[in-house]
Amino acid sequence: MNSDMDVNSIFYWWPLVKDLGIPMPKTTLIPYDGDLFLDSHSDSPPEFTELVAQVKAACEEYGYPAFIRCGGLSAKHEWKNTCYLEGPSDIPGHIFNLMEAVLMVMGMRLDFDGIAVREFLHLENRFKAFGGEMPIAKEFRFFARNGEYECHHPYWPPSSIWNPSIDGWYEALKGMQTLTDEELGLLKGYSSKLAIKLDEGELGTAWWSLDFCKTVDGVWYLTDLAVGENSYHWSTCPHSPEDMSQYPDPEDPEKIGEALGPTARAERMRKIRERLDPHRIPEMGEDPEIEF
Repeated sequence: MNSDMDVNSIFYWWPLVKDLGIPMPKTTLIPYDGDLFLDSHSDSPPEFTELVAQVKAACEEYGYPAFIRCGGLSAKHEWKNTCYLEGPSDIPGHIFNLMEAVLMVMGMRLDFDGIAVREFLHLENRFKAFGGEMPIAKEFRFFARNGEYECHHPYWPPSSIWNPSIDGWYEALKGMQTLTDEELGLLKGYSSKLAIKLDEGELGTAWWSLDFCKTVDGVWYLTDLAVGENSYHWSTCPHSPEDMSQYPDPEDPEKIGEALGPTARAERMRKIRERLDPHRIPEMGEDPEIEF
């Protein structure tokens, strides 16, 4: 295993956890060693053409709609233009947009290690939000430390929601943010089992976040995980890191856009897009002078 691999990347953690017997979407990892590019009008390099072909083959195996992501992100706030594929014609443009998201959000070429094609999960959801009209589903983030459950929170704080598709979005969201005792026990068990396995990895860490979502047929799936220190934590939780505990109450809908985490990433990408020539690739490590 490459010791330089990002421990948060699905290319790192998926091989470690995929056989644990916990429900997860079927996944095909397709590495990519070619250049990243931002000029959508230029000829595609052969490596990109091959990547598109491999993604198409995996999507045909799983069927459409399909879900794609790169190692560290899915740019899901731009849903209909990034991670969500309705058909094969979406593939080149959506991969291109994921590459752009990596460059804009992370600012480094090394963060794009390939594309993960995933079985699309039909989730229990009640409305859509964000610029990409993403379905907001019943999702929870659990934290486990040293192989034991620590805490959990709804994945979507009310303060993170913008551009909701319905007027009563707050009540709809809150209606998805409770767990039965049976569900809580199940997900606690999954979290501990996953954390114990992840701690065995050569890049292992003692603290993990683990994201679960509920499908329309009532099954809870693991969809993502990351190092705890790199994961959004509700500021009101006693386990919240000091650098996150300063943020506003995540349940306050009057603080929309102020929650740290996935929405902050999307906002960062939007602001950088506004300031950069869309055909220019930032130099590695370059940080455009933008106030946040």
